[in-house]
Amino acid sequence: MSLLDTSRFWNLEKDFFLESENSGADYYNTYADFIKQSKINSNLKKFKYNNVFNFVPSYGSSSSITFLNIVSEYGDNYVASEPSSINRIAFEFNLKFENRSDEEAGKIINYINSKNGADFFPFQPQEREGLDFSNAYKSLYSIKPYIIQEFYCNGITSSSNYIDNNNINLNFTSDLFSQFTMRNLIYAECLPSETKNLINEYWEKERLDIRPSYPLSREEDFNISDIKLGGSKQFSEKDGVNSKLAAINLSFKSVDDETLLKLMSFFISKQGYESFELELEKPEKKIINVTTSRIEHTFLYMNAHDIKITVSEVPVRKKFFFKP
Repeated sequence: MSLLDTSRFWNLEKDFFLESENSGADYYNTYADFIKQSKINSNLKKFKYNNVFNFVPSYGSSSSITFLNIVSEYGDNYVASEPSSINRIAFEFNLKFENRSDEEAGKIINYINSKNGADFFPFQPQEREGLDFSNAYKSLYSIKPYIIQEFYCNGITSSSNYIDNNNINLNFTSDLFSQFTMRNLIYAECLPSETKNLINEYWEKERLDIRPSYPLSREEDFNISDIKLGGSKQFSEKDGVNSKLAAINLSFKSVDDETLLKLMSFFISKQGYESFELELEKPEKKIINVTTSRIEHTFLYMNAHDIKITVSEVPVRKKFFFKP
């Protein structure tokens, strides 16, 4: 029979760093200091993880960001989308490790097994050590453009193609971001000025100015009320003033790194809550207000990405009083 160590139940210390490795003037001396200061300092000092996951995934890996909301319907197609909680951001990597040797595949699987499906671990392909001052920010990326390094993995899918050739799929999940810290997913003061300026520009935009790729599919259902009295014929009539709202599948195919960062900055800033303007082209050219609750991003290959989202038209514009 094992006993719960209540002295550590609320202990927020991390087991993936060593204080002895992070000491002195050139280092952040604690993990908490590293996390906090790396987001607000333009000069990124050193920090060293212990036992880091540093395997580089294959192209074709993907990420998803989901904003967990409670949607209330008030009739006539009026809806209210409210945050389900403060910590309502679900971030997930679907990582592929393809054509790996038996030795490397064994190391990947053994590492994930050691975390028991629930223990957080650091995912850092590139350490701060060895990077010069101007490139120090690159050590904050798990996979560019995401500045997030704490994950857990609750399952492994693997296949052996033949001797010394293996494929592994891992789902990395992080639920550590809230509606107040969402910006830290892609932003830190130590980033180059041009990167910060681009993020800030698209964080504040109210209309999406990047055209989606074709084909562009649209689903619009009329809001109809059916009435049938006794044995009479059924009658149908328009139900309210918002008789038709659109749901549109948007895709941005093979976009470069800069366009990716613009899109991610724009969509993340809305957090599934704030609506934004979308201009539709012919055959039905108009400007509508829409929201989205999920962003899907696939890493195709170097400097090429796919973004997919579904947006839903809303009859009333919704904005943050104060945008985090």
